[in-house]
Amino acid sequence: MSETERDLDRVQTQVCERRREQAERDWRKNPLTKYEAELYDRLTEGDAQDRMQKIRRFEDWLLTEIAPDEPEEIGGVRDAVSHDVAHWRDNDLLRDPDLGASTTQEYLQCLKSLYARLNEVNAYAGNPTRDPLSEFRDKYEDEFDTDRPFIPFGRLQAFLAWLDRPFSRALWLLAFKLAMRKGETLNLDLRCLHIDHPVFWDVIDKHDIALDPRVRNRPDTLLVYGNFTEETEIPNDKVPGWEGPGEVRETGNKRKQDNGTVLPIDSELKTALIEWLLVRSPTYQAIVNPLFAIGADCPRRISEQGTTHRLWNSDSYIDSIQNFSAEHALSECPTCGESVIAENLKNGEKTGRRYRCRNCTATHWRPIHWDNGLETAQKVVYHQGRHTFSSAHTPANSDLHDGAIPKAVRTEAIRGDSNQQGDTEDQVYIEGQYKNFEQDVRQPYLDGIYKFDLYDDPIPAVGEGWSE
Repeated sequence: MSETERDLDRVQTQVCERRREQAERDWRKNPLTKYEAELYDRLTEGDAQDRMQKIRRFEDWLLTEIAPDEPEEIGGVRDAVSHDVAHWRDNDLLRDPDLGASTTQEYLQCLKSLYARLNEVNAYAGNPTRDPLSEFRDKYEDEFDTDRPFIPFGRLQAFLAWLDRPFSRALWLLAFKLAMRKGETLNLDLRCLHIDHPVFWDVIDKHDIALDPRVRNRPDTLLVYGNFTEETEIPNDKVPGWEGPGEVRETGNKRKQDNGTVLPIDSELKTALIEWLLVRSPTYQAIVNPLFAIGADCPRRISEQGTTHRLWNSDSYIDSIQNFSAEHALSECPTCGESVIAENLKNGEKTGRRYRCRNCTATHWRPIHWDNGLETAQKVVYHQGRHTFSSAHTPANSDLHDGAIPKAVRTEAIRGDSNQQGDTEDQVYIEGQYKNFEQDVRQPYLDGIYKFDLYDDPIPAVGEGWSE
């Protein structure tokens, strides 16, 4: 039998096996050098440097603080065990006054990603970061978002009640009710909704839309598409699953799961969405019909830039946060009538904008604020909805809400989180874990979700006064 014939009987050729073994040896010999080279190939220079700085901080700690006390010789990250990562977490990261809970988690996650890659190239078995990271999340979950603006519930309620346009009210409620990101919201299509109401069915019928199978038999739900990047083409919505020409999206969906997430709609959000559908521009000629379409002559999906223009920094739109902030600014103290000082807290238990009276020293929290002069952590951006949702609905909540949503429902079923991915905001929700959507997701959500009392007579939703 010739060498060629012998090779044909093998799953891998001998040459292929030798080349792969050499690559594995290179990874085992120089793991950080190989990993760093890959990062620079797929990330910006700044992001790659940031990740490697975090990883090298662990290696330095391993070699200088742990290795000298160990009987075994430790030469680098391939010699680390779970105890080493926990030691680094507790004695270096958590004792650093400049690192908050969310930043500490970033360090651990960068290290976890390194070991995941070493596993893939057969340079390490297991992941020593898994347990230390999981333990950290369980203990410090409620502290991850402390660098975001503190918004007392009453002030948030006042802002949402102040909104005058169905467009902005529906967008903001999707953020605060369902913890949706801006990209996920703007990528919603009419086929992603199933709202049991004559207005909705009239819009669907006129646009000849087939609802997505994932929500078709679930009244008062919506679908958040799974993970895709910008410039991804989404197929025609007349035939779900059809691979023909569709719409190229300007904004991606950051969720990791491919199958998407089905979310319940409560009566308050249902009312806001129906109000929006009543004034939404029809998109009869569109390939894919967006939920948030704007423009009278040529209706189109609103862009991320257009959304920012309308909701934050434009004086030409009545519902912009700048307008709200101007209307609710304080020139004198409500307590004693004397002048006040505007403060932008960068540190402290509750970050955010507030007013302090020069005379009686009373503190008055500024309601909602956003401008280009503020630091990122002090701006009320759309992502604030995810933080407020999480903070308000944890059992040990942040004085924002007296209800709670169970962790599995709050983090996995609604936000789309899972410990497998190591990101508190972008983890995987496996719908198969929830055998009964009504019992395991909808009802616990409705039992705990906060109400803003925006409507005197909201439209009843499934689970809140409406039943088939």
